[in-house]
Amino acid sequence: MTDEPRGERDISESVLLIDGGEFTRQRVEAALRGEKRVVYTARSANEGLAAARRLRPDVVLVSLGLEDCPGVLAVDRLLQAVEGVPIIALAPEPTVDGAVEVLRRGGADYLPLHSGRTQIMATTQRALQEARQRTVRELERVREAVRDQYGFSQLLTRSPKMLAVFDQMRAVARTDATVLILGETGTGKELVSRAVHERSRRAERPFIAINCGAFTETLLESELFGHEKGSFTGALGRRAGMFEMADGGTLFLDELGETTLNVQVNLLRVLEEMAFRRVGGRETVRVDVRIVAATNVNLQDAVSEGRFREDLFYRLNVFPIRLPPLRERREDIPLLMRHFLDELSAEYSLEAPVVSADAISSILTYRWPGNVRQLRSMCERWVITRAGQRLEREHLPADMTGLSIDPAGEARLTARDIDVDLALSLKDNVGRLAAKVEQAYLSRMLERNHGHLGNTASAAGITRRTLYTKLRQFGIQAGDYKD
Repeated sequence: MTDEPRGERDISESVLLIDGGEFTRQRVEAALRGEKRVVYTARSANEGLAAARRLRPDVVLVSLGLEDCPGVLAVDRLLQAVEGVPIIALAPEPTVDGAVEVLRRGGADYLPLHSGRTQIMATTQRALQEARQRTVRELERVREAVRDQYGFSQLLTRSPKMLAVFDQMRAVARTDATVLILGETGTGKELVSRAVHERSRRAERPFIAINCGAFTETLLESELFGHEKGSFTGALGRRAGMFEMADGGTLFLDELGETTLNVQVNLLRVLEEMAFRRVGGRETVRVDVRIVAATNVNLQDAVSEGRFREDLFYRLNVFPIRLPPLRERREDIPLLMRHFLDELSAEYSLEAPVVSADAISSILTYRWPGNVRQLRSMCERWVITRAGQRLEREHLPADMTGLSIDPAGEARLTARDIDVDLALSLKDNVGRLAAKVEQAYLSRMLERNHGHLGNTASAAGITRRTLYTKLRQFGIQAGDYKD
C-alpha cells in the first residue's frame, strides 16, 4: 500500500515516488519532503498506478527498475493513467539512449537513480513549475479561444451545449430582437444578457438590470416607470425609472415570472409602444430600449395556470435561449473551479487549495442545484478555509459526497442526492444506477482484498467467471489493487 504522509497536513504540493528499494525510497523522500509538500511512496508499478489514479499527485518520480513493470513501460502506463501529470524517470543504469527514449515518450525528465539531494530537488521543482505554467497557459488559451471566437470574455466553457448557446448569442446580438433567457437559478442568465448587450450596437449605451421578484407590485412599477412628486407617500420629487435610464441601451428584466398580472399588462403596453407614463404622471415618455428578460419559471405552465399573460409571453418569446444547468455540462466544472479558485485566491491574497482526486470525483458527480453560482460560492469557502492546503473528500459538505446526516447522526442517501436522468424511463434509470453501484462495489471489494480475484468473488457472492465478465465490462484492472 502507499505510505501515508508524515508531518504537516498544511500542504500545497504532492509528489508520488515509485521504487522497489526501501533505502532509495527513504533517501529520495527525505530530499523532497518540505513544509508545504507531501511525499507519497509506492513499492511497485501496480501499487504506484493505483495510487496515482487515486491521489492525482502534482509530479511522479518512477524507477525504471521495477520488477512488475521494467523500463520505460512504467512511464508509458503512468502517462496514460494520469494525463498531464509530469513523470520523472529514475534510471538505475542511466544511458543517453535511455534519456532520449523517456523524453520522446512524453516523460518530463530523466535522472540517475542515485542522484544527489540537490539534483533531485531541482529537477522536481522544475517539473512542478513547468506543470503550473502549462495549467495557466491552458486556462488562458481557453479564455482567448472564447474571446476570439465568441467575444464573451466573462463566460468559459468546453461544453458543446454551451458552445451552441454562444452561437445563439452571437446571432441575436447583432439584432434588436427581444431575448428570453430560460434556465435554473445560478446558471448565469445575467452574464449572458450582459454579453449579448456588449456584442450589440448598443454596447456604448447603458445596461440596466432589475430583479422583478425583489419588489412589491407598487414598488416595481415605480422602479420600472419612475414616479412624479407626490404620487405616493415618500415621493418627494420626480424620479426616472429603469426604462428611462436604459434609453438607447438594454434593460434586463430578471425573474420576470414573479411579476403580477397588473404589472404584466403595463409591461406589454410598454413593449409594444415603447412609451409609458410615470406613476402619478400625465406626460408620455418615449424610449428606445432593447429588452432581455429571464426567468427560472416555466412560462408556458404559468400561462396555462393563469399566472402569466399569454400575449406577454408571445411578445417576450421572440428569441428564447435555454441555459443548461451545470449537471448537463460537467466537463466545465474543472475549468470553472480552477478559474474561481485562482480569481478568489488573488482577491483574498491567499494561496489556492490543492484539490485531491477523491474530492474532484465527488465534485464532478454532485448535482449542483445552485449551478455556477453555487460552485463559485463553494470555491470561495474553500479558498478561505483550506488556503494553501490539500482539499480532500472529507472536507466537502456531506450532501456533496452523496450522504446526508439524519438526527441520529447516521449517514444516509436522500432522493436529491441520487443522480437520476428525467429524460430516461424509470427502468433505464434503475439500470444505469445499478451499474454504477456494481462498479463502485467491485472496486471497493478489490481494494479490500488487495486485488485477489478468488477472495473478491467469494466475498461478493459471485463466481470468478462472473467477476471476470463484470471487470471487463467496467474496465477495472485487478492488478491496480495488488500490493
